[in-house]
Amino acid sequence: MRNIHTKNILTSLFLLILVALLLYMTLTVVREPFIGLEVRAQDGKYFVEAIEPAGQAIVKGIKAGDEIVEVNGAPAADYHNLNKFFSVEKAESILVRHDATNYDLVTFSKGWNGEHSGSELLIQLYLPLSSLLLFSGLSFFLYRKRKDDRAAFILMLFFVIIGLSYYSSAASYRSDLVGYTMIYVAIPFIPSLFLLFMNNYLRRYDVEFIRKFWLNALFVISGIVQLGCLIYVWTDLIPSEVFIYIRMVYYGTLLAGNFLCIVLLVKRYLYHRRTKLNSLFKITLTSHIVAFTPFTLMNVLPLFFGSSQVLPAAFTAPFLFVLPVVYFYLLMSNQLFDIDFILTRFKYYTSLALIPSIIVALGVAAIMKSQSSINWIMFLQVFVLVYASITLLLYLKEQIDHKFRPRLFKAMYSYQDSLDRFSRKIARVMKRADLEAVLRQELNELLPVNRIDFLLIDPTDAVVTPIGTTLEEQGTAIFLLQVVDTFKVGEMVELPHGLGLVIGRQRSRYHVVWIGSKSNHTRFNSDELRWLKTMANYASIVFENLYLIEGLIEDLESEVRKEQTTSPWVLRLLFCLSENERRKLAADLHDSALQDQLLWYRKLESIMMDHPLSDKLDQELEEIKEGLLDVIHQIRETCNELRPPLLKEMGVVEAVESIVEHSQMRDNFAIDFRPKVFERELNEEQITAIYRIVQELLRNAAKHSQAKQVTLELEQRKVEIYFRYQDDGIGMDVDYMKASFEHMGLSGIKERVASLEGDVIFSSKRGNGLEVVIRLPETMTAGRERGLLRDSYLIS
Repeated sequence: MRNIHTKNILTSLFLLILVALLLYMTLTVVREPFIGLEVRAQDGKYFVEAIEPAGQAIVKGIKAGDEIVEVNGAPAADYHNLNKFFSVEKAESILVRHDATNYDLVTFSKGWNGEHSGSELLIQLYLPLSSLLLFSGLSFFLYRKRKDDRAAFILMLFFVIIGLSYYSSAASYRSDLVGYTMIYVAIPFIPSLFLLFMNNYLRRYDVEFIRKFWLNALFVISGIVQLGCLIYVWTDLIPSEVFIYIRMVYYGTLLAGNFLCIVLLVKRYLYHRRTKLNSLFKITLTSHIVAFTPFTLMNVLPLFFGSSQVLPAAFTAPFLFVLPVVYFYLLMSNQLFDIDFILTRFKYYTSLALIPSIIVALGVAAIMKSQSSINWIMFLQVFVLVYASITLLLYLKEQIDHKFRPRLFKAMYSYQDSLDRFSRKIARVMKRADLEAVLRQELNELLPVNRIDFLLIDPTDAVVTPIGTTLEEQGTAIFLLQVVDTFKVGEMVELPHGLGLVIGRQRSRYHVVWIGSKSNHTRFNSDELRWLKTMANYASIVFENLYLIEGLIEDLESEVRKEQTTSPWVLRLLFCLSENERRKLAADLHDSALQDQLLWYRKLESIMMDHPLSDKLDQELEEIKEGLLDVIHQIRETCNELRPPLLKEMGVVEAVESIVEHSQMRDNFAIDFRPKVFERELNEEQITAIYRIVQELLRNAAKHSQAKQVTLELEQRKVEIYFRYQDDGIGMDVDYMKASFEHMGLSGIKERVASLEGDVIFSSKRGNGLEVVIRLPETMTAGRERGLLRDSYLIS
């Protein structure tokens, strides 16, 4: 309780100090006019180097290059702020010399007098205050939701310091000592706090972002720089010549800290780019670059080298708003947003905006040059502003289109409705004629065309069917035969009289939809062409599937009519269907019959334990209980035989070892399994086939062979899988082996090997045991005669 009371007192004290600081800085911004001059000293004189936006200097007509002669009626060299901070802020008047003879006395009114411009209040009061309220609100929300989360606490501190730094900038611009203190103390801590937050946040993923030694070293360096800056701000112990170097170290610390953050984020992203943390590090890296790069490149880097800022901080600081949104989302959400989609859109918009931005910036620069002088910094400022504006405009256009275009221009979206309707209809199509009818109906509804014909083009025989005798039809047929070599399924072809949609291919023949010219004699517009292209893609997918199904049915019918050996791919299909049914049956037995037996077993066990029973009844129930256990065991055995669990995960050697181990416990013969290491992994179909073959051979040995010893050999050779079975049983007459009940299992082995395009040899005589040698190719060729590289789609 005492610790909680102390914590509450410290929290209240911290909030009280914070509120006092905010009130003080707000009064400073309101009461002190912002002059907005950057001054440089040269040969004992002071010259205006640059002018900040929204300052009184612009209103009063002060320009870059003017000399400041007097401040408050005294020589400029006597003004404390000018010597110490190279600033004329807090001055009541300054005497400015524009040229050799033109002097101007400029006065500045203090207090709330209504002279603050709207842009000055927006940039130096309203925007910083809004950002501070946003950061503080998010911090308060985090405190309410995650008060015991250390990462959340560090993130709250991170938000507060960024908000205070931005809000204090207006006071520091006015050479206020408290404002300077907040800037010099808070900003160097931002990179260190970010690294500390990432360390604590990533701890939940067992990832160390930065070593503790380097993090502590960065805090110590920041503290030393802060101490030097504070000594200079509040005392006269450090001369201004030395402070120039201290300030360079200050800016260098900011640059090094941000550079270190980006380097570590890039390093972690590259390390985890193929793991589940890929999106997390991509989001943090992107947000950090977007938030800090403008401020670092446009403000800190030029000041580090003693140059003027490329863009005022008022334009680069708002990018910091990215941070609270991203990190608050990361901490509070269980899902990550699609950063890849955002980056793709960003690259697309920035690419589109680049050339127009350069043209506009050059035009603005030409106009400004005709009226006054312009340097490269001013040109860069114009370019950045135009570039950002055009990129933002493109993004807003997409959002507006997405929201309002369907409502305002419904005719344009009838194409989308048509695609939705067409996709629903083709889902029920079972024949090519049905597909043609649906496609014709959809084309007639949306396009005012004079003809829609479905053509078959055979380049081998140079024939287009059906085709009429008119000049238009004959000319179209000749043109199609000339360009048939360029056809691609799902593409459009521009014809002399209309368009052609290539919707399918049967061996060397193409199916094309000929869409005639529009009846209103207009060209097909871009929306219609995109719609037709999509329709062609949809139709081609359905056509190819129908063609495959029709071909499969024809092959099946052909195999049924033939009396010779069935094709391997048909056997594979049948075995695959059989395995699928085994899997379903095993699942049904496990989920229904087995669970019911277990439930009745537990109920019987509970009755026997909870109720007094006579000895005779107890014995009878015990027998029933044992019978139930036998049934449960038998169902489990059946399930495992129907579909062995984790067959693919175990691999072929482990799968055979499991069935051998199981058979050893059940059968009366010894098994010598001699596997060799498999360097290349087999697919599930091959593993299942070998497993079933071994299962059938061992079952045959147990039922018929009367063997005492069984030997199994399994190895992977260069291009084949070699398997050998041998037993010392009674043997059989292989020459007269029929597909009878006795030898049905061996016939099944022969067919299973044939389905994998392998060879099997049965060697046996009466009284000499049985030897089976099987060779299976690692890769199969079935289906290539149908123009397919693989036929696995048939058994998926």
